[in-house]
Amino acid sequence: MRIPILSAAIAAFCLALPSSAQEIQVFGGNGMRANSFIGLFGKDMMATVTVTHGQPMWQDSYTNMLDKLTGKTHRLGKDLWTTLMTSVPISIGGSTVPTGCYVVGLHCDKEGNFSLAMLNASKAMKAGNMPFGAQNWKADVMTPLKLNKNITKDSVKKMTMTLSSNKNDPMSGMFTLAWGPHTLTGAMKVMPANDGAAKSKKLTGAKKLTGAKKLTAPGGGK
Repeated sequence: MRIPILSAAIAAFCLALPSSAQEIQVFGGNGMRANSFIGLFGKDMMATVTVTHGQPMWQDSYTNMLDKLTGKTHRLGKDLWTTLMTSVPISIGGSTVPTGCYVVGLHCDKEGNFSLAMLNASKAMKAGNMPFGAQNWKADVMTPLKLNKNITKDSVKKMTMTLSSNKNDPMSGMFTLAWGPHTLTGAMKVMPANDGAAKSKKLTGAKKLTGAKKLTAPGGGK
């Protein structure tokens, strides 16, 4: 009697499998993602910053939708999350981005001002946050950006995000998001992780020098 019962159970499982599988929709596949990377190497300093994202195509009708973005956080890029990784603290638009890996959205406040909205990537994955649908998560970091309308000579069909450094001052540069005829920009600055240690060392050296002057002052003066 066990064999018929077991066969019936297997048959029931096999019949149920297609129905269950149809409840799960699968999408995705191989695709190209854009990346911008900066590496800075010098004496007692090493820093890397990178942003990776999908590239949606621009449509002229999007310009008329700018006013409808206010008061919300929106998906940025295409497919899965846009990500930003930095090995040292940096600032974009005057806001500090601590060392770490972030998923990134685009926030537009009620006045129409744009910012990159960054959420710690590990926190986002644990919470099950996805870039699709309504973006109700709270950002860990908001970096203000300047909207430059109709500034590009040739419309940028595929969204691009670029990290650049100034030739005369490599520690400073710019984050630029270009799409269609518009750009969003934010001044960027790299702040080495050992900067605080360097300041502390400098302060300690200054104290020692002051002490030495007191010991060698003529006539034993204070």
